[in-house]
Amino acid sequence: MRHYEMHLIKQEVAVQYGGKELLLYQLFNERKISIQKEEQELLDKQIDFITESIPVIDVNRYLVTELGGFRHYEYRNGGHCLTVLQSKSDGSLFVNQAKINIYSNGTYEAETIFFEVLRKLTPTFFAIDYQSNRFGWLSPLKKQKLV
Repeated sequence: MRHYEMHLIKQEVAVQYGGKELLLYQLFNERKISIQKEEQELLDKQIDFITESIPVIDVNRYLVTELGGFRHYEYRNGGHCLTVLQSKSDGSLFVNQAKINIYSNGTYEAETIFFEVLRKLTPTFFAIDYQSNRFGWLSPLKKQKLV
């Protein structure tokens, strides 16, 4: 099973850290593995400073609207469940104020559908797969040229 965590990064931070995704990953990974309470509290403050609260009701409503046309989609137990039978792929997505969690099995089709839908919502979602040490923006940020 694959697991992705997605955080909504503030727009100004996302622009500043475009191309420096490793630094964001290191911050979130340090928080995940930290065991000392003081260190956890400091990292939590840093993460709170660079992230936005996810509007849970709005995101859930958007996902139901966007995914409702899929034959094997349902919203149950507070989560979005999608199964793609022909590619033997399934995934579940759960939204809370701090992050979005995606769990998937089989091929990558179900999670790709979730990513595509969320990518259209905002370009500042930062996704992390801790098991594979993979991370990045759902929608690549374009660098602004300063003249």
